[in-house]
Amino acid sequence: MKRYILDRDYPRMLAAFGISAEEALRRAGVPEDTFAHETPTMTGEGYFSFMEAVGELAPDRNAAVKMASAEGIEQFSPPIFASYCAADGRHCIERLGRYKRLIGPMEFIVQEDGGALSVEMTCGDAELTMPAFLVEVEFAFLVNLLRTATKKHIVPVFASMQEVPADEAFAEYLGCVIAAAPRNILGFSSEDMEVPFVSHNDAMWSYFEPELGRRLAELEADESFSARVRSALVEALPAGECSADDIARRLGVSRRTLQRRLSEEGTTFQKQLNHTRELLAKHYLSTTVMGTDEIAYLLGYLELNSFLRAFSSWCGESPSEWRKSHRE
Repeated sequence: MKRYILDRDYPRMLAAFGISAEEALRRAGVPEDTFAHETPTMTGEGYFSFMEAVGELAPDRNAAVKMASAEGIEQFSPPIFASYCAADGRHCIERLGRYKRLIGPMEFIVQEDGGALSVEMTCGDAELTMPAFLVEVEFAFLVNLLRTATKKHIVPVFASMQEVPADEAFAEYLGCVIAAAPRNILGFSSEDMEVPFVSHNDAMWSYFEPELGRRLAELEADESFSARVRSALVEALPAGECSADDIARRLGVSRRTLQRRLSEEGTTFQKQLNHTRELLAKHYLSTTVMGTDEIAYLLGYLELNSFLRAFSSWCGESPSEWRKSHRE
């Protein structure tokens, strides 16, 4: 059964709104030590049960809006922050639609027609139903993100929900009437989607893109243990945590188990480390202006010469020579 990685800051964020993550986990029937792990994960069913419990524990009915519009919420996870760095609303939603599954068992279906862009929020699993509280959070979050990034009061042109909130506070926040319907859809004018984001930052996006792309590829096509190792390496390398022991700890296995499972797939930890470093090095060289010393640091090398020797063995030329012929 597919598991989804959660941010370890969930308990802290929920506590700021008077909600106990431990109590929510208990109500959802999810292990209470979930967020104590190096890499917290949940199944799709567990995640929806957890969010439903969060909604039940919320101290007031407007909690969804308050949580979704909290200051700094755009920095809560790499996919969200990467979307916040987009050029405008259209690109932001397209980016969110592509990487939403990295946050949880959800998908965006984005369509544009007749001067309006619609975003339908659905489950990644056809057998599951999104909790009403989660839909409210997602709607409020998207509206808040667009308003924060543009510094304009963006108002949806229409909204439909499977369960419409009983009070009017949520509709007032959105600024439009909410219709009861079989699908959860939020619509915006195409004109509003062209308003430039003041938070537009291509440089930051270039840092996030390789990690997000790799994680998404692994969700879609590669369920191997090697893929999990590479994903963990992408997160660990900038912190200099690139030993087999470091990655085994992140994946919740012993060093011996890590080596055995990689061997069963016909590879080794060193091969996966080298492969990940090579791909990231090429990305940084082709999409950023960082110097080789900075890149070496981000790849976990203690000495620049070690990186230069490694790159030469991969590509048969120096980083500067490779950059000249592959610059985007």
